[in-house]
Amino acid sequence: MTHLSLEIDKIKQKMFNMTDIAIESVINSVKSLQTSDMSLAKKTIEKDNDIDKLEIELDDDCIKVLATKQPAATDLRLVLSMLKISTDVERIGDLATNIAKETIRLNGKPTFKPLIDIPKISELVVQMIKDSLTAIAKRDESLANKVIKDDEKIDNLNMIVNKELFKLMDENHSAMQESLGLMTVSKSLERIGDHATNIAEKAIYYIKGIDIRHS
Repeated sequence: MTHLSLEIDKIKQKMFNMTDIAIESVINSVKSLQTSDMSLAKKTIEKDNDIDKLEIELDDDCIKVLATKQPAATDLRLVLSMLKISTDVERIGDLATNIAKETIRLNGKPTFKPLIDIPKISELVVQMIKDSLTAIAKRDESLANKVIKDDEKIDNLNMIVNKELFKLMDENHSAMQESLGLMTVSKSLERIGDHATNIAEKAIYYIKGIDIRHS
């Protein structure tokens, strides 16, 4: 194995570690909201620092490889993709933090209505993140395309949540603040789906050398 291959493997492993933390943060943020678990919410918020540190390390590692190893073809595309993916994963961590902050805002009080669609969205976006990274690890173009198509399901569920909450606010003005909070949670999950889609698009660029953004 060449020195370049070792450096690239190190970058990929660091990316997978960073993504694992981000996935755990998404899961725990929604769980904290479901269970009114303030401690879990605070732990989720603290984990964002770990994600931020890994983003900086990854960017430094990628720039070092680009500057000193001058990778070509597939290796070059992978390193360039990792540079951009680290930003998407960092934003996923930020959005999970936003959800956990809604748990903190409720201060141990349960949500005024049972959460049904929000956990569904959470499960879907977590699977999208996992699939997008698997697409990179296995160079699986079809799996990356599946992630991109799955984003429509997230958008539709987010619209359903918003319609339901608008109706609740119209019927019960006292529920307005919490409804707006849950809309923010749903929107954060929808944005996480967008970032998973971005990662899948980078996977296709790495595998095929084709930039499909905005297409």
